[in-house]
Amino acid sequence: MVLIDHNAPHRTCSQLTLIEEFALHSGGRRISVPHAAERVLTYLALLNRPVSRGRLAGALWPECAGHCAAQRLRTALWRLRRIQDAVVEINGDRLRLHSNVAVDLAYLSELAQKLIHQPCSEDLARVPMLLNRAALLPDWDEEWVVIDRERYRLVWVAALEAAAESLLKRRQVGAALMAASAVVAAEPLRESSRRILMRIHLAQGNKIDALREYQRYRGLLAAEFGTEPSPECDELLLHVHECGTATIESLPNP
Repeated sequence: MVLIDHNAPHRTCSQLTLIEEFALHSGGRRISVPHAAERVLTYLALLNRPVSRGRLAGALWPECAGHCAAQRLRTALWRLRRIQDAVVEINGDRLRLHSNVAVDLAYLSELAQKLIHQPCSEDLARVPMLLNRAALLPDWDEEWVVIDRERYRLVWVAALEAAAESLLKRRQVGAALMAASAVVAAEPLRESSRRILMRIHLAQGNKIDALREYQRYRGLLAAEFGTEPSPECDELLLHVHECGTATIESLPNP
């Protein structure tokens, strides 16, 4: 799915997808890109500033001597120009991703930051864009990708947890359930997300679902680490036993 920021300038003509998969779209069609050229575009997108040819070539082909790496970079750039013009800006010895290219990572990261820090109704309405976009290029193992992947993962988790809390407070319980469930599916050992999910089930009056969530988490902790849930999680369990249903205001704070 191509993400287009409708607030972006109209000059944007290509979309680069890096979350969950690599894809380059232009004019409504997906463009086939050789892997070497994919790596060039990805590095430039993650760096998000000009870089010298030498540094770029050395980062992408560290196993090659300088001349060999430079040649591979020239070949990748030549192939990119044949496939799609205006995706890389070249200014002397320095290169950067063209300003005409919109990158989903930048758009989703900006949305995530807004959700973490005082989200508005418009931001919360865009939460579904994040639900199935948990990983930056999960099949790539380059070190320079792994670092940014972890950074995005942390922001993604924090954003969906914050969104679930905000949606629950606004009594948009179904949307809150989707956000919290996405984090639990991606990070099953993360207790804060489990607690949010239990609170959502209780707010819906689904006592059994809250109990099942607790039991799943307790079983997972015992199997993985031989430990028990925290007292905060047990407090929610006590609330389940004491109340048949719950209001949002009566639930323990996270």
